[in-house]
Formats: sequence, structure tokens, C-alpha cells
Amino acid sequence: MIKSFKHFQFLYKYETINQAGKYSIVGGICTVLDFALLFIVTHYLGVNYIISSIISFTSATILNYYLCISWIFTFRVVSNKYQEFLFYLVISGVGLTFNTVIIWGATEFFGFYFMISKIFATGLVFVWNFGARKYFLHSSLLSKLTAK
Repeated sequence: MIKSFKHFQFLYKYETINQAGKYSIVGGICTVLDFALLFIVTHYLGVNYIISSIISFTSATILNYYLCISWIFTFRVVSNKYQEFLFYLVISGVGLTFNTVIIWGATEFFGFYFMISKIFATGLVFVWNFGARKYFLHSSLLSKLTAK
């Protein structure tokens, strides 16, 4: 019994490492989209960088959701996709709040160019999003919380 438990722990760690690797790829793709839209909407359309940041973050989040559920996190706790997307939006809403506050604060208080501020925000939001999605949305924790 102990050997099988250790084997399970190894597989769980391997699965998490594999998911983190895939999430890094997806995150890279979505980050390129996020940064490109932020720059284009701000510089070429003349929209304030905070509004542009919200638009670009939201667009990248929608793509991220699709790629995460179709490639990374195959364990589905919530069978209703609309309900799952609602949970995903709540997690992303927290990430959007972190993103917006960091970009605004680094730009307004420290004088960084908004694209540099975005780099700082991206690191923190990446950690938050992966952790929250992995351990809340795509684990048995959510089923325990939503059980009747």
C-alpha cells in the first residue's frame, strides 16, 4: 500500500509539472496576444492604457480558457460549462484586478512605461491564475465546496 501511495505522489507531481509546462506555453501565446493588443489599442487607437489593459487582458483570458480546458486541465469538476466559465471568470477577475492595480501603480507612482509595468503584472498574475485554476477549478476541491 505504501509503495502505491508513493507512486501516486510521483504521478501527481509529474502531472502538475506537465500541466505547468503546458500552461507556460498557453500563457506565452496569451501573453503575446495580451501585450500586442495592449500596445496596439493604446498607441494606434489612442485608448488610455488602463482601458487598453482591461481589453487586452480580457481577450487573452478568453483564449486562455479555451486552451486550458481543451489541452491542459482534462479533469473536469463542473460538468456545466457555463458554470465552469463563471468560476473561471471569478478567478480571472481577481487576476485582472492584480493586473490593473500593478500596471497603474508602477506607471503612475514609479514612472515606468506602461508596457514595462505590464511585465511586472504578468509575472504575478501568471502565478495566481495557474495556482487558482489548478487547485480550485480543476481539482476535487471545487466538488467538495459545491456538494449538496
